[in-house]
Amino acid sequence: MSTLLLIGIALTGFFAAGLGTMVGMGGGTFVVPILVVALGIDIRAAIAAGAICVVLTSLKGSSTYLQEGMVNMKLAMVLEVTTITAAVAGAMVVIFAPVNALKIIFGLVLAMTAVAMFASPKRRRSVKSGPDPFGLEASYDRPTRPGQKNYVPQKVRSGVGLNSLAGLTAGMMGIGGGAVQVPIMNQLMRVPMRAAVATSTFMVGMTAVVSALIYTGAGLVDVAVTVPAMAGIMVGSKMGSKMGTRVPATYLKTLLVGVLVVLALMMMADGFGWWSMR
Repeated sequence: MSTLLLIGIALTGFFAAGLGTMVGMGGGTFVVPILVVALGIDIRAAIAAGAICVVLTSLKGSSTYLQEGMVNMKLAMVLEVTTITAAVAGAMVVIFAPVNALKIIFGLVLAMTAVAMFASPKRRRSVKSGPDPFGLEASYDRPTRPGQKNYVPQKVRSGVGLNSLAGLTAGMMGIGGGAVQVPIMNQLMRVPMRAAVATSTFMVGMTAVVSALIYTGAGLVDVAVTVPAMAGIMVGSKMGSKMGTRVPATYLKTLLVGVLVVLALMMMADGFGWWSMR
């Protein structure tokens, strides 16, 4: 592997981690498609590297969110029940599915996530008080205005069920599940965007550990891809988490939708053999 390619992988990890941590997706959502369509890395190796990188991104990024008090630990533990279980099934798909099918599925999931975020032009206001049968009420200090933001997660049972999709995509794509978790928490459960991003960043690491172990056992981990990506991520994730506590939530959503659309088109085009940057 050439020195230029190693540098490209490291830079990919840096930018993907910065953006991924800022929007609560762990970096894998962005690092995998860039490695595949821009750098020509085998998708299975990219997915395995993405999962390992997600673990590192989560550890680095969630530390800042935990210090800021934005992570809803109780909610994270409840949602992880179905997420981790489904991640095992998703990881098995990676081992046996055709390469082009993985690319197309990856692109479709990113596209559907972008549509789900964009299709809700109305801001879903959080519920500040009311019934809380699962004891998930939380609050955090507002970084851009004085006072605390209180909220009570809604439709918890539906959120737990739908998070199995997050686990499935995490296992299949090495992305930690944040691409699905953030919209579910924000749009369905009406968790404020900042809290959804912070909680997702914390959760994706746990989910990715399961996937990474399965990929490692199947021999899909390429050290030459994973190590430079992790080096870039160590710097990028800390930067992203700091920016995520300060950038207005509206901008985060716009940025998220735009990046998802671009990466979805890239992956599907490559999967169908229509276009590639290689």
